[in-house]
Amino acid sequence: MATTFKGVNKTIIDSITPATILCPGLQGGNVRVMLDYYTALGTEVATDTIEMCDELPIGAKIVEVIIENNDATTVLDVGDAEVNNRYINDATVAAITRINVLTGLYYTVDMTTAATPDNQILLTVRTATLTAGSVIGLAVFYTVE
Repeated sequence: MATTFKGVNKTIIDSITPATILCPGLQGGNVRVMLDYYTALGTEVATDTIEMCDELPIGAKIVEVIIENNDATTVLDVGDAEVNNRYINDATVAAITRINVLTGLYYTVDMTTAATPDNQILLTVRTATLTAGSVIGLAVFYTVE
């Protein structure tokens, strides 16, 4: 007979006590999304950053980040001031690129270091320049309760 194993949250749900109640963002939470677009000027150079979307609330848990662009020569990182490639590393975004950095998946925004805030999504330019007129789209999915 095959053995059935349980994930961490399923184990808690099956033997719940007041001390182990899951926060709503971990089970049955509402997923929220922020969308933003940026049209390149052609003056952006390597290491420049582009702020995208509104600031994430403290406690937001990142579920997915998706970036797209209509220019095959553009390479970007998606992260924040704390870790510039927290969510997506070296995205050549002539197609859709999803979260590809393991530590970014389910990352919880904590704002522990005011000098390097982790609540503002930043695109970091990795190519020499961006092509003028190219459009970058970004979607950030997260839960917070």
